[in-house]
Amino acid sequence: MKIICLFIPFRKIRHKIKKTFLLKNIQRDKIDSYLPKKTLIQINKYNNEDLIKLNKAIIGGGHKGYFNYDEKSKDPKSPLNPWAFIRVKNEAITLKASLESILPAIQRGVIGYNDCTDGSEEIILEFCKQYPSFIPIKYPYEIQIQNPKSEENKLYSYYNYVASFIPKDEWLIKIDVDHYYDAKKLYKSFYIPRKNYHVISYSRIDFIFNEEKFYVYRNKEGEILKAPGDCLAIQNTNLFWKEILIEDDTFKWNTAKNNIENAKSYEILKVRNRIYFTTELNNYHFPFIKNYRK
Repeated sequence: MKIICLFIPFRKIRHKIKKTFLLKNIQRDKIDSYLPKKTLIQINKYNNEDLIKLNKAIIGGGHKGYFNYDEKSKDPKSPLNPWAFIRVKNEAITLKASLESILPAIQRGVIGYNDCTDGSEEIILEFCKQYPSFIPIKYPYEIQIQNPKSEENKLYSYYNYVASFIPKDEWLIKIDVDHYYDAKKLYKSFYIPRKNYHVISYSRIDFIFNEEKFYVYRNKEGEILKAPGDCLAIQNTNLFWKEILIEDDTFKWNTAKNNIENAKSYEILKVRNRIYFTTELNNYHFPFIKNYRK
């Protein structure tokens, strides 16, 4: 089935095939059965808002979270203790709230950033100072989506550079800072992987914020819940990103076949021999906050 997908140029069709044949779905009411009973009881005593408030008062590390209630979460090789894999460019509007939302679920991370002119760099450095288990990584090259001058100016090189700071064979989760995360649901999902080749693939819903109101985004096909994509929790074993050339509309993510010189240079993660799991929605995506998507 994976071989068949290689010959299908349209992302939407590829996703439907993968969702039907390659993804294992975990129902919402089954997630709790993956957790030790004592841990589940302790976790359910707390809510995200209380932990976020508590962590705001912590300076110098040692933030609190649901991971405090399972000793296995201290193991650096455990999927319960993934590195947050974060990349930032001019996302000051949502950046701080997004980072604070993951703290009750995630103990450590790398925050790559480049070409920031809106105060995002200052927010990142302050966050990493307050929570030093998160490492700031400034990429030394400009990212050029169209007509990049060199390999270093391409997005896939940026991804590989930031990921190189995550130890091999430890787990990572791709975090996008235009998302706001439900930390309790996020942490519970870390119990799903039982093997090193298991991968959690997270769905999302896009939201629009306009004139002090929130709206759910529905695409041209009438779909609301987005199929799992590149937001993954995965072991950092033989992971690498490659270049993919995309036609003008990046929301459709169609591979460029013609007019290559005007295509956009993006990244795609290359992995083999993995089993994917999808689970309940645990994040809220605000893609249109970014100026280039308005």
